[in-house]
Amino acid sequence: MELRHPRYFIAVVEAKGVREASRRLHVAQPAISQTLANLEDEISVALFSRTGRSLKLTAEGELFYTEARRTIAQSEFAVESVQRASRGELGKLSLGFCGAATYAFMPEVVRRYKAKFPGVKIDLRELTPVQQEAKFAAGTIDAGFTRATSAKVDASLDARLTSR
Repeated sequence: MELRHPRYFIAVVEAKGVREASRRLHVAQPAISQTLANLEDEISVALFSRTGRSLKLTAEGELFYTEARRTIAQSEFAVESVQRASRGELGKLSLGFCGAATYAFMPEVVRRYKAKFPGVKIDLRELTPVQQEAKFAAGTIDAGFTRATSAKVDASLDARLTSR
């Protein structure tokens, strides 16, 4: 079943008819009627009792209405969630940090980040510079704060000075 089926069904119920649902959805009445017929055929249940041009929900239709609203709300929540995750507002951020070298600023960085992105879980891992590089290579940390090292840094890493 396509999401358009329960959407059209909900619109017809809430508009109390196909004509008003058609106007609200900006979809031709025959398309809505056909979609409702296809829906009822697909689930093998009459959702409306029809008398002339009048539609009345059956008991099954009332149950379907409740569940359809829940389904549409969940699909909208799913879309919103993945959009937020793609913007970095949801999910998990694994940060490596080098103990004493970061104590002066790290708590404030984490506090500010959590205030701006409360839906992101921060996983803090105290690691040496060598361990951080290994964790980056393994893909188990997303970012790291460390002290300057004399060793050659892997060219695939982006190193920036944040504090002196």
